[in-house]
Amino acid sequence: MFKLKSTLLLVALAGFATAAHARQDNEKLADCVDLPADYQAARFGSQYLLVKDGDNYYRLGFNGSCSAIAVSPAVKISTDGQANRLCPRDTKVSGKRDSCSAREVVRVDQDEYEKYVRRQR
Repeated sequence: MFKLKSTLLLVALAGFATAAHARQDNEKLADCVDLPADYQAARFGSQYLLVKDGDNYYRLGFNGSCSAIAVSPAVKISTDGQANRLCPRDTKVSGKRDSCSAREVVRVDQDEYEKYVRRQR
């Protein structure tokens, strides 16, 4: 009985460690990234914008909701007036009428990107 409990405890701890490691993979962007013209963007509600650039994935977070992503079917990303540029600070997302400043830009993995995109559908 003791052996079974020990094994279950080890399995549970391994699961928590894996989940914690997955969270650590979401690191804040350290340097600016120039996106190609064909990057893909998907919104998750009005609080996050997910960006796919080939094999690179990013999540932009906003303070509260961002009306530019909530009502616009297409958005433009820029930093300091330079189109298709993601930076740790001063990145803006613009729609037809509104724009919002990103609070944070975080690298995410493909699984997290796809999870958010699936939930939005």
